[in-house]
Amino acid sequence: MVETYKGKRALPARFLIDEGIINQSNYDQMVNRKKLTVVQKGCRNTPAYVSIEKFDFPEQLMRKIEMNFPDIINKPAANILADLIVEDSVAKEFYVNYEIEPNRYLPQDEDNDVVNEYYTNAIILNAINILLIDRRTLQKMCGKSTLSAYWNTIAKQVLNLDRKKYPHTLPTNDRRLQDRFNQYVKEDFECLIHKNFCNKNSGKIVDDSQQAFIIELLADPRNLDNEQVAYLYNLVAEKMEWKKIQRSAVAVWRKKYATQIYPGRRGAVAFRNTKTMQVRRSAPTAPLYYWTLDGWDVELLYQQTEVRIKKDGTESNVTTYHNRPTAVIVLDPCVKYIIGYAIGTHETPELITQALRNAECHTAQLFGKMYRSHQIQSDRYSIKKMTPFYEAVARISTPAQAKNAKSKVIEPYFKGLNHDYCQYEKNWSGYGITSDKESQPNVEFLNKFKKDFPDYEGVCQQFEAIIERIRSSKIDEYMKIWETVSEDDKVEMTIENYLMTFGETKGKPNQRESDGLHKTINGIKHTWECFNPAFRNYDHLKFTIYFDPTNMDKVLAVSEDKTLRFLLEKPYIQPMALKDRKVGDSGQLQRIREFNSSLEKQISDFRAQNIQKMADVIPIMLQNETLQKFCLTDSSGQHKNNRNATRALKAMAVEVPENNDPYDIY
Repeated sequence: MVETYKGKRALPARFLIDEGIINQSNYDQMVNRKKLTVVQKGCRNTPAYVSIEKFDFPEQLMRKIEMNFPDIINKPAANILADLIVEDSVAKEFYVNYEIEPNRYLPQDEDNDVVNEYYTNAIILNAINILLIDRRTLQKMCGKSTLSAYWNTIAKQVLNLDRKKYPHTLPTNDRRLQDRFNQYVKEDFECLIHKNFCNKNSGKIVDDSQQAFIIELLADPRNLDNEQVAYLYNLVAEKMEWKKIQRSAVAVWRKKYATQIYPGRRGAVAFRNTKTMQVRRSAPTAPLYYWTLDGWDVELLYQQTEVRIKKDGTESNVTTYHNRPTAVIVLDPCVKYIIGYAIGTHETPELITQALRNAECHTAQLFGKMYRSHQIQSDRYSIKKMTPFYEAVARISTPAQAKNAKSKVIEPYFKGLNHDYCQYEKNWSGYGITSDKESQPNVEFLNKFKKDFPDYEGVCQQFEAIIERIRSSKIDEYMKIWETVSEDDKVEMTIENYLMTFGETKGKPNQRESDGLHKTINGIKHTWECFNPAFRNYDHLKFTIYFDPTNMDKVLAVSEDKTLRFLLEKPYIQPMALKDRKVGDSGQLQRIREFNSSLEKQISDFRAQNIQKMADVIPIMLQNETLQKFCLTDSSGQHKNNRNATRALKAMAVEVPENNDPYDIY
């Protein structure tokens, strides 16, 4: 719709008149008075174009266009077929398990991934089938009997598919593609395997081909106006000996098939958001039933000074004031409580991980220990990398459909957060770029006070204060509902799983020493001990430490083969002077004493059980004592051989005096 003439953006004059933006009389007057700038004069087969630049086009008319045609300036590019392609587990299983011959399957390596090729062909053909089903529904309404005119469009859609995302080998010729599709419908998945493997004017449009042609022109993604559609239609009509039409006839057909042509003109995403029936959902009834998260460019400006290199090679400090931080928010829609967040310069997988870690730590602050959510919803940003983290904090991870913002309740929440909190700040940057200019902040005011904007650290503190205000306003209601949740519905996250999922590692593995496991992190030496007696059996092994940088009191020691995990904690520091003792010191001291006593008793019990198991051996050991006192030969006349043979057993013998406690070996 929007074209560029002489460096200026322009709209067809006929569009402005036909759509009621301005009438013919006012248009002529404004052109004569030079209130409208005509960048291309109209003549035969050449429409007139009017500049819509700021100083060439009246603001009230621009506002009218933005209100009635919000996407006319930046129309979305769409590939209808790509939006209909969905995963097909049956097809995937068929090609993965297809046997060319016994124990020989289709190639599936990086250099020759035939399975993926055939599978991609199948899901594209499935999408074409959906497209044709929709088309057949349209045919029943308008009496069309063939799809030949539509196959050319389908072939173009196949040709425009991203080959990296969809590495198919389907023909792009419309007739060959139609033949391949018909064969696929008859023979199913196996046919794709290569044989080498095994109104007055409207009355002028009367027959099916005419109707199909004008509908496809109206659905053209280039968003042709009525005059352009009539022009293209009449070019074909002259050769086909059809009656020619005027733009008024096109307007009738545009309204008649507004829904059917909408996906082509505005894209599948816009179609689903505006034309299809929307699913209405209720908020979760209890905390931790459902979490949703997303990144948001916080509408708060901050200043940042950078060193830039001039053309002459010298350095200069340049301060910018347009910068905005990015926040990842984890929202519990139960009462719209912010359960977790993280702030950075831009959205990254690491920032999302920080927000999830903050959410888990906050559950511990609220409920005394960490809990997992039953379900979490996210967008599809870095979905493969982030899925293990989503599954760690929730039983079920349900990513939103691509480009479906309405499925995430957090999207409208950001608008309310911006309106209710950020707009009161002097460094507020406004709403989105498509919002009404009247609702945006005064640019002159921002320029006047821009030097008072906070720096990055300051804007982070500013937003964190907003988060705490929001939490404080919701926490009582949130905790009250939590008290009604049954214990069976509370899914705990252990500290071991938390550290294994969100813990950081640094440096080389370490071994336990006599006074604990030592490690230096960021120049600070840390020591941890373990109250699990089994940890001392592995002093010969090295362990990698997983830690939360915000809380180093407890860490997880993991063996190099990841088969052993032990929870360590910082040792309690006891005062030397009794005068310095405080509440809790004696309890911690008693804990260590009980651990040591328990460890000694375990060893005593273990040794005593061994002695009992040696009951048959001890009498023999005692009899062997006589061989040391008397030179009594055996029947062969030997004495030393018998004596020396028992020395090994004697080294193991334990003297058991009478009335001795066998469990006390110390």
